[in-house]
Amino acid sequence: MKKFFLIGFILVLIGCAVVNVYVTFPEEKVKKAAEDLLAPPSKQQLPQSFFDLFFTKTLYANEVVVTKDLKTDSPKIREAKEKMDTWRIKLDEFKKQGYIGETNNFRVVIKELPKDKEIEKEVRKIVEEENRQRDIMIKELLKINNAAPEEENKFRKIFGEVAQKYSPENTWIQLPDNSWIKKK
Repeated sequence: MKKFFLIGFILVLIGCAVVNVYVTFPEEKVKKAAEDLLAPPSKQQLPQSFFDLFFTKTLYANEVVVTKDLKTDSPKIREAKEKMDTWRIKLDEFKKQGYIGETNNFRVVIKELPKDKEIEKEVRKIVEEENRQRDIMIKELLKINNAAPEEENKFRKIFGEVAQKYSPENTWIQLPDNSWIKKK
């Protein structure tokens, strides 16, 4: 009788075990997601057919790591993108003027403050709001894709590269070695 009780108890414990499966993403999938989310509105492309929308998802199992297409749509991501699009023109203008730079980890920073106090206030507000929305976007992407926590640095690096790509000429760009250059 004790054996059956012990075996039953062990089975209950095993049944209660929680297994976390985190997902990792190849760089090209993260880059595609960054392109989809950060491309200027006129350059965004919709899927070309019904099959592109519904039949391109592929899952591969490798022990407990799964790679698949990145989900890029959620209410939080849409809201963040919509907010970012409202000040995008002004952000690009401030980048061209050398006030705002693009880091190599998907953040914007103030590189030089304008002399005009009203413009300075606007630059500070845009930098703060842009970084807030970028953080929301990255955290939500990691969450909805059940990405491993260590994936955040990869996401930030790739999203940073894409944000730099879409920045206008004369924008301060942070290189991988953390030095800064003006984009040509």
